[in-house]
Amino acid sequence: MKNVDLFQHENDFPDFDGERAVRHLSEAISFETTGYVDTARIRYQEFAALHDFLQKSFPLVFRNGILEKIGYSLLITLPGSDKSLKPALFMAHQDVVPVIAGTEKDWLHPPFSGDVADGFIWGRGAMDIKEMLIGILEAAEYHLCSGNRFRRTVYLAFGEDEETRSTGAIGISKLLKSRGEELEYVLDEGAGDVTPAMDYGAPGILVCPIGIYEKGYADLKLSAKSRGGHSSNPFRGTSLGVLSKAITAILDHPLPPHLPECVKSTLEQLAPDITEEPMAGYVRDIDHHTDDIINWFLARESLYHQVQTTAAPTQISTGAPSGNVMPQDMEAVINFRLAPPDTPASLLEHCRKWVDPGVETEYVQCIAPSTPSEIDSYGFHSLRKVLEHYFAPLKFIPVQNRGATDARHYEALCRCCLRFGPFLEEEDISAEGIHGTNERISVRAYLQGIRVLIKLMEETCL
Repeated sequence: MKNVDLFQHENDFPDFDGERAVRHLSEAISFETTGYVDTARIRYQEFAALHDFLQKSFPLVFRNGILEKIGYSLLITLPGSDKSLKPALFMAHQDVVPVIAGTEKDWLHPPFSGDVADGFIWGRGAMDIKEMLIGILEAAEYHLCSGNRFRRTVYLAFGEDEETRSTGAIGISKLLKSRGEELEYVLDEGAGDVTPAMDYGAPGILVCPIGIYEKGYADLKLSAKSRGGHSSNPFRGTSLGVLSKAITAILDHPLPPHLPECVKSTLEQLAPDITEEPMAGYVRDIDHHTDDIINWFLARESLYHQVQTTAAPTQISTGAPSGNVMPQDMEAVINFRLAPPDTPASLLEHCRKWVDPGVETEYVQCIAPSTPSEIDSYGFHSLRKVLEHYFAPLKFIPVQNRGATDARHYEALCRCCLRFGPFLEEEDISAEGIHGTNERISVRAYLQGIRVLIKLMEETCL
């Protein structure tokens, strides 16, 4: 079954101008707002041109809203009439990842053309994530054009560097925090992959995840030193051997798994559909079968990461120049994705316990896991209700977000930071296009996602 076969109520908001929305995304893609860690390479004039385009394309948003710029990031405030309601914040980012040099010829349509062809809108940012940036503005403009006025204050936050440093999101969130702001919910990109629920023990059911938190990230460097020398006399071992043992010891002793609340919530939701034993028996009494459920998840590739901090050795330095020479100083890196309640500090302490004292351990970089959002919240229930209206018969479940987003920087302001881009493109197109060659989005998926955003604003902000 294709994702488009799940689309419902595509005739909602018949006065919405879909052709204009397609033109807007097409033109937005044409601005080369490519992000780089080396900011000297960024063409900020492209961001400025994009801002001019947005103001011309969405005049009511900018006329009724208060625009603030933090660097090249944008914060638009659409004031609500009921100050007792906490604001909602809709967010996306303006920057896109670079097109890999030499691949330009492999694009069926130039990466910054914004071509509309074969039922798709083509170009870098079509799925990551200018479709959400433009879609949010389309939804807000639609309501203002229809004469609707917001009861709840709505923030539109568009960072400039999510793909690299997130200084835009950090700056916007600090500004709101300095004003004592507290948000009802935040909606950002993320999750949204339609998958069968077979691995949960629910055959015939399709699920789609709503991201409610993000795993932490850590690159742990291991270093071992030795004198080297001729390989005929390895009495003291080699740095490579010591390093190999350290890597093996860490992999053989993972951090203890945990069953997070979002998994419990998912299993409770799916319980009537879980018919495969022994999982069907487990979910009838989750608290008494926690270990059984964890072992079920650990045995399945699609699920194990939900209950476990994962470890993947990814780098090792070059050894000796010849097969009969022992290497001297060696380094390796293990990449971890930390699941709460694990932290960078607890991970480091754990790893040091299992390696030889002569092996040095230090982080190249590390980010703590984000704070899980509240599932039993107005924002989560409202988003799920709207999604169920437009994508039947999908079941929307709370999960960890596999990738990093700007949403984590708003967690100090909000207990409901949701990661869900409502543009349900086919899996093969998403896999090929996001950060890859021939990025594109179907017109149909794009317009259905905008309907979700219009409906969500209607349900929660008017």
